[in-house]
Amino acid sequence: MASEAEKAERKQLKDEYLRAQQTASAARMPLDRAQLQALLDHVHAAVALHGCDHTRAATDDWAEHEGIDLERHHEGLEEYGGYCHCEVIMDVDVDVDEVFTPVRMPHG
Repeated sequence: MASEAEKAERKQLKDEYLRAQQTASAARMPLDRAQLQALLDHVHAAVALHGCDHTRAATDDWAEHEGIDLERHHEGLEEYGGYCHCEVIMDVDVDVDEVFTPVRMPHG
């Protein structure tokens, strides 16, 4: 059976790994959490109104309005499976927590 010190060390190593993974995930997404949520709200509204046209026209309109580089924007969405509006809703929306939910921080 593992000692308390061994358990604490395993927990610390796991948390460090998860923080590194999250940092890498966040680096792939060119938007901060508020921007991503605004984009998702915009895409949800566009799909509710017009359905998915199997493009990213609504995401591109939003990005251009916000001054976001389209190439970088596309790369970030594609990293999470967002190749069209419905995929942005089904894939990227699900991954918001993966990208932005903080991992336990070490105690000082």
